[in-house]
Amino acid sequence: MTGRTFVDTNVWVYAVDRADADKQARARAVIAPAPDVDLVVSSQVLGEFYTTVTRKLQHPVDVLDARRMLDQLRRLPVVAVDGDHVIEAVDGSRAWGISYWDALIIAAARSAGCPRVLSEDLADGESYGAVRVENPFRPPPRQVSEQSSRAAYDSVADRLQRWGDAELAQELSRYERESADAGMTRNAVHSYWDYARRFLAWRTGEYAPRGSIKGARPVPRAPVSSDELAEQARGYARAIEAAGREQPTIDTYHRHAMFFVRWLRGEFKPGGRLR
Repeated sequence: MTGRTFVDTNVWVYAVDRADADKQARARAVIAPAPDVDLVVSSQVLGEFYTTVTRKLQHPVDVLDARRMLDQLRRLPVVAVDGDHVIEAVDGSRAWGISYWDALIIAAARSAGCPRVLSEDLADGESYGAVRVENPFRPPPRQVSEQSSRAAYDSVADRLQRWGDAELAQELSRYERESADAGMTRNAVHSYWDYARRFLAWRTGEYAPRGSIKGARPVPRAPVSSDELAEQARGYARAIEAAGREQPTIDTYHRHAMFFVRWLRGEFKPGGRLR
């Protein structure tokens, strides 16, 4: 890891949380000083860190100790959240279908010139404008163990599994329930569900993007694998583009369709920020 990097709250919290030794070790490795890395935070991160470590951990940090930790953190470059960041976060939340607080992290990182955000809260590998999210706690790609082998087997099995229209409708209901169980707001749950619902309705010919004419079913009436569903999501994006929608809208609809596809694969889990 090199360059200017924004570090989200959860990484700093894991660095002091004794409940998970593996994540604590990984977090401390990530934030260790290095000559070719500049770590950046924001005033939002400082406030979230203090609140979380003193109130929400299994072993809370003493307030005076937390105060001393903050004194160390504020020596890093700190983005002071202002009105411009707030407006950018509001717009980003709507465009990307993420929470306002997550979008505020992205806005702060962008304003600080950070192309990378280290976070467990946002989807690993997703790009939001010029900012890309990386989850520092993901397993190493070449790690060989019984657990990783099983996960690889499950991933292949998920890709080979096939869903018909009725099964996808059932999965959509389960997707909605899991989003709600993850603590997302009612509006966020509805947003995730509705974007996925529109994609599935487009597949059956029951929905057409605004600006286009509803026609015949655009994809075959047959059970599909997750890979085939991903290809259909690309077709869905092309249909939205053909309807004359702007690129941010196309990206939002396609991203949310792929959230659902990746959820079917077990690669994505809806959820909110660490509080």
